[in-house]
Order: sequence, then C-alpha cells, then structure tokens
Amino acid sequence: MTDSFCAGPRVRGARTAWRVVSALAWFGVVLTNIGNIFDVYPRDSGHWPGLYGHSVHGMAGAWQRFIEGMSYFTMVSNIVVAVVFGLLAADVRKTAWRVALVNTALLMITITSLVFLVAILPFLHLRGLALLTSPWQHVVVPAAVWIVWALWGPRDFFGGFSRGHILLRTYMIPWLWAAWMLGYGAITHYYPYGFVNVNQLGYGSVMVSLCVVMILALLFELLFNWIDRRLSK
Repeated sequence: MTDSFCAGPRVRGARTAWRVVSALAWFGVVLTNIGNIFDVYPRDSGHWPGLYGHSVHGMAGAWQRFIEGMSYFTMVSNIVVAVVFGLLAADVRKTAWRVALVNTALLMITITSLVFLVAILPFLHLRGLALLTSPWQHVVVPAAVWIVWALWGPRDFFGGFSRGHILLRTYMIPWLWAAWMLGYGAITHYYPYGFVNVNQLGYGSVMVSLCVVMILALLFELLFNWIDRRLSK
C-alpha cells in the first residue's frame, strides 16, 4: 500500500483531469447558489406542495433558498465531487477517510444522476437558468466523473484498507444528509424530493425509499469495485 493515490490505466495528465472535474463541479455549485440566492429560478412550488421552493420572493427569502438549495442530495454530491477531485489534483496523502471520500463522491454522483433521470426529470419542466444548471449538475458532472475515473482513476477502490472500515466511512455523508433532510423537514414541513415527502408519504414509506437508495448504492459499490479491479490489471 502506497501513501499516494495511484492513477490508471492512464497516468499522464491525471492531476489535470482531476482538476477539470473539480472545476466543473464547483462551477455548477456556485452558479446554482447564485441563482437561488438572487431568486433567479422560476417558481413551480405551487405544483409541488410540501417540497422546497416556497420561500418569499426577493432577498427576504434568500437565506431559506440558500439553505434548501444546499440541502438537495444533488448539491451535496456535487460539492463532494468538487472537494474530492480537488484533493486528488493536489496530490494529497492517501488515508482511509480520503479513500472513502473518493468512493462517496463516485457513488453519490451516480445515484444523483440516475435518480434524477429516472424518477425526477419526467415530471419537470425546466425553464430559465435551470436549463443550464440542472443538466450540468445531473448529467455533465456525473459523466465527467465516470469518464475521468475510468481513464485516470484513482485505482484501488479500497486503497488497501479494511473493506468494512471504508464502507462505513463511505456512507457517512449520505447518512448525515438523510438525517439533516428529515430533521429540517420535521421543523419546516418542506422536503427536497417527492419520494421523501413525509407530509404525503409518511415516515414509513420515506424510510423504505431511503433504504432502497442505500441498497442501490451498495450494488453500485460492488460494481465499481469490480470495474476498478479490471482496470487495475
């Protein structure tokens, strides 16, 4: 086990590729937050009772829009990608937590993209700035992550550490997100997505949905580990 993350199957240009992914993710994060703070996005909240998007108009509602914007799984996953690939580009030392963060970024952005494309996009009518930021965060950034990870890595999915320890760390951020999302919703009665809307579904159904997503993430964990081992040969 080395102290540095290993690129592969390509090595040349790895840090540049990781830096590009980080920049793409940060661009989407910053632009989306600007749109939220300055109330640029069109309002469709009337069609989605109990979901984010019911703040007062103008700067008076900026703080609520910022908090809710940062509370989307999409936003959290893009921030994780931006931070993780920035750390990879900086050639940081490999630790168990950092290996887990790489895995977290890969899994979260994959879940973000697939859930959006399958369960959310068919019900959306994108307008205005959302025509740029929504595909950017749900398609462009995930595609960049997959391509760069496949070509440059980093390789060695568990980094030579205990699989159990890495798995526990990998799911830490998603669990914290779920706890925050449910806690915020319990106070405000607003939730980020229809399938976690406790107001309409109740806690039982929402917990089932979250467990299904976690199981899906575990299956992707196994798939990515299998792909990683093939690419490492």
